[in-house]
Amino acid sequence: MLQNWFILLPELSILAFFLFAWPTNILRREKTAKTFFTLAQFFLLITICCSVLFYNKSVFPDHWQNTPLSTLFKTSAYLLTWAWFYLSSKWFLSKNRPSFRFYTVCFVVLLGFDTIASAASLLTLGLAFPIICLGYYNLILCHPDIDQVRYPANIYARSASFFCLLLWCGIAVIYQTTNSLSYAAIASFFAETPMTPPLIFLAVTLILAAFIFIMSMVPFHVWLISFISTGILPVCGFIILIPPLIYICALINLIRNCLPAFIDFVSPLLAIFAGLSLLLAALSANRENNLRRLFGFIAIYCQSFALIGLNAFSGNDISAVFAYIVIAVLSLTGVYTVFLGLKSRGEYQSEQCAVTGFAEVRPYMAAAFLVFMFSLIGLAPTLGFFGNLSVISNLVETASWGKAILLLAGLLLVTAACLQVIRTIYFEPVSNKFDRTDKAIYICLFINMIIILLALINPAWLLHDALIILGALS
Repeated sequence: MLQNWFILLPELSILAFFLFAWPTNILRREKTAKTFFTLAQFFLLITICCSVLFYNKSVFPDHWQNTPLSTLFKTSAYLLTWAWFYLSSKWFLSKNRPSFRFYTVCFVVLLGFDTIASAASLLTLGLAFPIICLGYYNLILCHPDIDQVRYPANIYARSASFFCLLLWCGIAVIYQTTNSLSYAAIASFFAETPMTPPLIFLAVTLILAAFIFIMSMVPFHVWLISFISTGILPVCGFIILIPPLIYICALINLIRNCLPAFIDFVSPLLAIFAGLSLLLAALSANRENNLRRLFGFIAIYCQSFALIGLNAFSGNDISAVFAYIVIAVLSLTGVYTVFLGLKSRGEYQSEQCAVTGFAEVRPYMAAAFLVFMFSLIGLAPTLGFFGNLSVISNLVETASWGKAILLLAGLLLVTAACLQVIRTIYFEPVSNKFDRTDKAIYICLFINMIIILLALINPAWLLHDALIILGALS
């Protein structure tokens, strides 16, 4: 019994945050952004350490199971969350605004992420989805002026309710057919069933539709793009940077452990939506003058790039996709760190016209921005080159020429969008004065830039052990 409590320490540490944060918010008179960031930092660090320690142990293996795969993705997401929490505290301090609601809702979402990534039952998956959607809705409303975010919040709430219903319908159909909700039992049932009823394919489609929605793929990206141009930076960064790692992990876990019999059906369907999302996001990025919206589209592009790499959900596919998405998210984290330095007269700037000639007044920050964009487009010698190459070369090895060409076409379009930003900050006259930037932002930029440039030494060094673990998957 005591051992079970120890195994549950990652989840208990997330829950413990609420037990400390709520009384602190009620009883403490002087509350700064650092107050709740310190609590969030402490409990998240415990979660990371315990997740690594109990990477293959589970208390309820029939419903929720830790594996090396889920631990790798979750730990990467938690580390990025820890870094983003630190950067977010600088935003709240500069704005002199309370941060209790932001960190509390983020921990609710993290609990949902922890559950969905390690799900071993469709029941667990079906319960985790509404938790995440409810957390997203409350994150969108973390804004001093509710009227500015009411529209995307309402769109998201209605859409999330509909797709949760679709998910539950798909789960109900599979349960009615297999009389089980366990991933392993469902996989065994369909492995032994020679003829699959057509209704099951509809159920799989409904479940996949829920994933497509929650990953904000085209055409379900409207709420995300409309929100990130008006939402506060801490929330925008959290929604853009952390979820892709968790959703890709949950999707891999579902297909490999529950629906392996449907890989030949799921893979082309997923590739169609991912391909459309990749091309439309890349094209839309070229038409954007708002930096947040532009890099929101690039974030959708990066996620779609990774999903196209899941050609057959093999070990090599997963290794390549993990390497790519971790590097892409690191690069996007650097971009959002730069956004925290784009402050003029107390207001954070997001329009391209407001950052013309930025390199003249903030050369170091502009250089970091340049490195992160080079990494996103996979230009050597940045680490992004290794990430892009790992996915494309894996598709070439499996003779998936159409997907490889599609990725290269999308890469050219995103390169054009990034060159437009580079021209604005380097080759146009200065049009704005910027406030003094917190030294902590410079330190974070330097650390992130060093990681992105690790390819100068050994591109596989950062992900060496992770790729060995993932490559061992059959």
